[in-house]
This record gives sequence, C-alpha cells and structure tokens, in this order.
Amino acid sequence: MPAREGGEAGTRKEAGAPFRHVEAERIRYRIPGLALAVVDRTGVLHAQGFGRTGAHDEAEDVSATTLFRLGSVTKPLTATAVLRLHDRGVMPLDQLVVDVLPALADCGYPAVHRITVRMLLGHTAGLPHDFFPTGSRDPADLPAMVLGLLRTYGPVAPPGTAYSYSNPGYDLAGAAAATAAGTTFPHLVDELVLRPLGMVSTTFDPAVAMTHSLALGNWYGPGGTPVVERQVADNVAHYPSGFAFSNALDMGRFVAGHLNAANGCPDRLLTEESQRLMRTAHARLFVPDETASTLGFHRWQWQGHPVLGHVGDICGYGAWLAMLPDHRIGAVLLANAIPPGFDGMSLVHRILAAYTPGLEQQGPGPATTPAVGAQRAEVHPRDTAGVFVGQATGLVRLAEKEGGLAAEINGRQLRLRPVGNGRFEGGGSGDGPRVSLGFPGTGPDHPAHVMVDGELCARFDERLLATPTPADLARYTGTYARLDEVTVFVRDGQLYLYSQEDLREFRCLPVTRTMFAFEGGVIDFMVGATGEAHAIRARNAVTLHRTGATEGAAR
Repeated sequence: MPAREGGEAGTRKEAGAPFRHVEAERIRYRIPGLALAVVDRTGVLHAQGFGRTGAHDEAEDVSATTLFRLGSVTKPLTATAVLRLHDRGVMPLDQLVVDVLPALADCGYPAVHRITVRMLLGHTAGLPHDFFPTGSRDPADLPAMVLGLLRTYGPVAPPGTAYSYSNPGYDLAGAAAATAAGTTFPHLVDELVLRPLGMVSTTFDPAVAMTHSLALGNWYGPGGTPVVERQVADNVAHYPSGFAFSNALDMGRFVAGHLNAANGCPDRLLTEESQRLMRTAHARLFVPDETASTLGFHRWQWQGHPVLGHVGDICGYGAWLAMLPDHRIGAVLLANAIPPGFDGMSLVHRILAAYTPGLEQQGPGPATTPAVGAQRAEVHPRDTAGVFVGQATGLVRLAEKEGGLAAEINGRQLRLRPVGNGRFEGGGSGDGPRVSLGFPGTGPDHPAHVMVDGELCARFDERLLATPTPADLARYTGTYARLDEVTVFVRDGQLYLYSQEDLREFRCLPVTRTMFAFEGGVIDFMVGATGEAHAIRARNAVTLHRTGATEGAAR
C-alpha cells in the first residue's frame, strides 16, 4: 500500500529516499502500518503514514493523524507534566513522595519513605517493572490503584542506588503529580502538555481513541503472518507509564516542543533547569553506547553525537522517539506490529542522518569522562562471585578466575574483559552476541547487584537454589496466555517454553522448584495445594493464566 500524507504533512521538504526506505522496511517485515514524523527547530518538517491500520479486511490507509498506542513513549509525556509542576513550585523533585501521598506510609512497601520524585522519573526508586493490561477505567482511581499494587511488591534495589526500569515508578509519579495538582492525571497532562503543544488528538481513553482513525495492534502467527490483537489494554493504574494514544503529527509537535520549536507556543514548555534535567544522565545502564536514564528520556551516543529518546512496546504496537539536541532535529516512528528482527530505532537513526548532512560521518566519539558514576576500567568489586537473578535477564553466575571475571548467563560461559569506565564485556567477534556488564551503586566489596545488558540482576541466596523433580515438571506443562501465549513442555528431562510472541522456543534452567530462568528472563510457576500450576508470573511483569495441559513430555 503506498504511503499517504495526512494532517499537516510537510511540504517544506520532499520526503525522498528516506521515506521510500521506510516503506521498503515495512514491506520487508510485513508490518501492516507505520507512521513517521520528522521535525526540526521550525516545527514538523514531514509527517506521513504508510500501509494499513491493521491486518484485517476493514483496515484503512494510515495517515499522519492515525492514532497508535505509545506504550512507554508515554513516559516522556508524564515526566514533562511533572517537571512543569516542579517549575511552578508545586512538586519539588527531591520531595518525598510519601509527603504528597500520605497513605504510602501504611502500604507496607519497604523503604517507601525514602523514595523521591527524582528517583521515580530516573528509574532509581528500586521498584519492579510490572504491567497489568486491564483494570479500572476511572481516572480518579489512579492513586488508590497504585497504592494497592505497591502492597504486592518487594524492592529490586534500595531507593537511589541503581537503575531499574519501572512502570509502577512512573505510575506512582503520575498519581503523586495529579494529587499535588488536585486533578486527575489525564486532565493534568492535557493542561500542562497536550494543549500547550497543540496535541489535539492525543488521549489516554480507548473509548475516545476509537472515535478517531485508529491503528490496531498486531502480533505474528504461524509463518510470520500478522494477526490483529483483539485484547484492548485499559487500566488507569498504568496511564502514566504506558497507555497514551497519539499520532505522528501530535508526537512531532511534542518533539518540537522539546527542541524549543513548538508552533504556537508563546514560551518554552520548560525552564532551562528542567530542560537540562531531561537531557542530563541520571543513572548508567553499563552498555556500549553509554545509555543512561535522564528524568524522562534515555540518553545514548550514536555516531559520536548525544541522542535523547525513548522506546515503547504494548499489545502489538511499537513506538520509537529520538532527537539530536545539538542539531535540533528529531523523529518519531509508530507501528502497529513489532516483527522479530525489526529495529525501529535503527530506522529512526537512519532517517535523522538523512535529514542532517554529515551526521553519518564519525563525530568526536563518546565523552572520555562520562557524566555518571565514572570508574576505573580494570577494577571490579571484591568478593564478586555468586549467583544473581534478573527478571529480564535470567540466571547469572559470576566467578573470579586468574585475577579476572568469568560469567555464566543462562548456561552460556563467558570470559569477561574490562573495556573502560567500570564496564566489562564478554562474547562478540565470533563468540556469540556481545554481553555488557557493570556493577551499579556498589561499594568495594560483595556487590548486591550486577547490570547485564542494561537490566538489573540482584544477588540470590544460593541456599535457595533447588532442582524440581520430574513430577514437578510434568505438572507445569501446558499452555498459558495473556498478552503472549506460551507453551511449556519437557524434552529430555528439561523444561522448555515456546513463545508465540517471539516465535521461538527457550530452554529453561531451574532456580528453585517453581522458578526458572531463560534467555528472556525469569518465569515463576504459581501452584496450588496439589502442586499443579495454574498460572505463570513472567519477568515479574505479566501473569499468564493456564488455558490447557499438554499430553506427554516432548513437543
């Protein structure tokens, strides 16, 4: 389906080869629909749709005004609203959240009295990832629902010590901001962000979104065929972290606002201080491109230039936002499917390079003195050896060998080498995918956490390690579904799972009798009194309920 322009799709600059490449990538990966906006300091240069609103017969052409779900690209909207309250003196960043929501003091979450607004926006509050697709639809319920969820959590790290990406952290920030402002969260964002920037179609309410041109999320069935995702996620508890609907044109205006180029905006959206906080590294992820969280975005190096951006993924939708502050150029890409192997951010980088002459030439390179937590390259904490578990990483074993470090990650053996600034690498150069590792927020002895490819892993008490019996494994086999559908089976005495979302199978390694690690993270079987599993808690983020048992041990 040929690309179509929509809304105020730009005529200032011809789309040309970059946009033809977007259409080629859409066809190559069988993505039903994409939308893209490119902006500079003058505003939206070009906004355009490609393909169809879904893999169904009633699908329409995508335009620049077609709505998509943003997933976690909602977080920059939330952070911008919170920082506007900070600029007005309503919500200081170092204020304890419990001072805004006194009921937090009695929610039972450990160390809740130490969490600040700044920690929530920078993902250093120590809250888990978590995600529940359905819940209340009343925006007034947001504070109570967030408090209810906090009662079920344990901290993944002490507040303020390490980066750990958290949806509940942003939900708590949004609930606190709405409470401090005396309004609901959607109204707060509308007043402080959407209306000032002219984002007229952006909404949090699916019932409103469906009155616009709306792309439907898709997943990939057998043979890589896109299939419409028929479950609509709607839960006000996650509005601040990932539930906004928007289109390429509105999100282009948002990026332009952060480049100080919002058309019709009489003054800057944020003060200089708040703009700096959204651009300055807050916590390291220990990855090669020096990615760090800021207060609202992530910051990384590409072609020697700093990039600010965010990625979203929810219910068959993908969103990628990136801007080059030094060049005052940015882009947003929205998709109604994320096929295996598709790298939306690389496509956005390519678009930005096409609009910025000379950008593909290697720039000055990453800063030799990073902004956060500089460490000597060859030093690692003493007494590092042990077992670590990461909800998105799996099982990590570290050992000190011949004065250096060795790692075993989900059964893969790696010799680690220091590469600078407290970061270590293993693999690469024909030895499998490269793995990046670092030790956040630790003293010189016995680190409590390790960061593996940007994901936090906590030290695990080795006395709790256990091996399930063959009878246990048999009771876990079956099909479990919610957002993803996974089939659990046994082969040659080992547990495996097949993910319909990833279209592949994974070998699972036992951590305890009910907990298993695999390449995609950790699953924990929720069992009843008889030992039969009725659900899986996957990556401490989604509960998949059992829909049926499988016969036999092998798939």
